[in-house]
Amino acid sequence: MSIASSDPCIAIPSIAEPRLPDGQGSMVSSLPTSRIHYLDNLRALAMLLGIFLHSALAYAQPAQSIWLATDPHGSVVIDASVWFIHLFRMSLFFLLSGYFAKLVIDRKGLKHFVWSRMLRLVGPFVLFYPFLLGAMTIVIVFSLSYLESPRGLMGLIAAAVKDTSAGQKREPPSTMHLWFLYYLVAFSAIGAVLYNVKLPRLDQLFRYPLLLLLCPILLIPGAIAGGTPLAAPESFVPSWWPFAFYGLYYFGGWSLYGREKQLESWCPYVWYIVAICLVFYVPYYFMMPVLELKDLVGGIAKQPYWITGLEALLTAYLSALLTVAAILLGQRYLSSKNAMLGFLADSSYWVYLLHLPIVLFLQTLLVPMPIPMWTKFAMVLIGTLVPCFVTYVVFVRYTPIGWLLHGKRSFP
Repeated sequence: MSIASSDPCIAIPSIAEPRLPDGQGSMVSSLPTSRIHYLDNLRALAMLLGIFLHSALAYAQPAQSIWLATDPHGSVVIDASVWFIHLFRMSLFFLLSGYFAKLVIDRKGLKHFVWSRMLRLVGPFVLFYPFLLGAMTIVIVFSLSYLESPRGLMGLIAAAVKDTSAGQKREPPSTMHLWFLYYLVAFSAIGAVLYNVKLPRLDQLFRYPLLLLLCPILLIPGAIAGGTPLAAPESFVPSWWPFAFYGLYYFGGWSLYGREKQLESWCPYVWYIVAICLVFYVPYYFMMPVLELKDLVGGIAKQPYWITGLEALLTAYLSALLTVAAILLGQRYLSSKNAMLGFLADSSYWVYLLHLPIVLFLQTLLVPMPIPMWTKFAMVLIGTLVPCFVTYVVFVRYTPIGWLLHGKRSFP
């Protein structure tokens, strides 16, 4: 039952169930007429912000130097925006996934949970990975032939292609932008194994905000190993640091289930949290190392231990506080029923799966064109979202592909 309050920020359900069995749907209260929409909308926001980040990286100076398509012009404003969003986007996604994982097991049982994860996570990865790998390969081949002098990561690929033709070892394929599915499967398997294991209760921890403020310290080892900024763990060989960082968010969301009311104490301070994060993001941004192509080959040069530790501390706390702020702001501003937000929530999974080859193709196509940088950015973003949404409506929403991604939808 929801808590009655004039402030929508603290209308937090104590009992909830998902619309979708995969834990990525909306949260509704035990009363069928009291549905909460903000978690659906937050999940969609986390997904769609990924399209924004990938579209922006070609124009984020200086980060553009390590992206696949490097435009001659860039903006520090875009660069700062990219890394600010990067601090909380995946953390929020994994926390919501962990929350719904626990909810699904409690409501539907362990067998249903395992089956739903196979269907919603393993199924899309297995089905779409070959298509996306082929599409990315085609786009990269186009880029290498289209650009006279490939720059950035594309230039590194061009050099690697020459080395391969000379007999050098070819790099193994990566999980690309599907790495989140790869680790969600692992987190889900661990959750299923630990579900019947009696673990220490965390009620006291959730009851006292000051104790919660110490929790981000646990993220520091993962933040140190993941680097600043956190890299995408795209290798098929698992790394330990995503378990020590994103895994903690997943099981933080798992532990939050049934204790949602404890978030009430944070609601009055949400804008203070945002303000504090903005203040501390400034030194964090200027402390970040400027990544160059040589870093991708030889590794980032070692820094003094105190700088590495401070960067990791800021990463941990900014990530955690921004994730909490996103949830609280979602409760306050994204809880109302809205057809457009509902559509975005349903389509976001498909849009994210499909977007990367389109983004890279458009970025590459626009590199030599004498168009203002901000116009190029807008063209890439719009040119990616429109075909993704159109294909979702025509080929996905009411078809077996849609049933796989989000369950059946009836025609309006």
